[in-house]
Amino acid sequence: MCIEIPESIKNRIDELDDSLRKTDAQVSWTRPSNIHLSLKFLGSVDASRIPDLAGAIKRAAHGIHPFEVEIGGTGCFPNARNPRVLWVGVSKIAEELRRLYSNIEEELAHEGFEKEKRKFSPHLTIGRIRTPRNAARVAEMLLNIGFETETFTATQVIVMRSDLNPKGSIYTPQAVTQLTSS
Repeated sequence: MCIEIPESIKNRIDELDDSLRKTDAQVSWTRPSNIHLSLKFLGSVDASRIPDLAGAIKRAAHGIHPFEVEIGGTGCFPNARNPRVLWVGVSKIAEELRRLYSNIEEELAHEGFEKEKRKFSPHLTIGRIRTPRNAARVAEMLLNIGFETETFTATQVIVMRSDLNPKGSIYTPQAVTQLTSS
């Protein structure tokens, strides 16, 4: 489950990635076209379950109006000394986003999917560290460059399928639920 982000943010992330590549760190960079705000990752799900997932998302989104998402700041998981994931953050988490996430967790639990044990930490993954060589250096550079805030309006939630191939993931929308203003 995810929220698509605008091209303007994807383009700025691409520029950020270009700067970070100069560190010569071993990073699997996320193609900007593949960057989205993940709400829930389910792993491998049989195609026959897509209608169930779409129904769960529709129920989770009921009563949630389009809302502002403020993208800004940068960070690393688990930390900058030993980074594994590089990200651009959600600098201000709207109450609607928290409620949507909580509703999705509840509805998917009713469908038999395990609830997330980690705290909700919305972010845009821009890269995954492959080896420790220069990892701390690229993390430090990411934190120093940062990411100026940009706001957009979330209007839909997408059930997205991810297929791995040698050139990276291919994402295919399976179902879309509109957030309604009424």
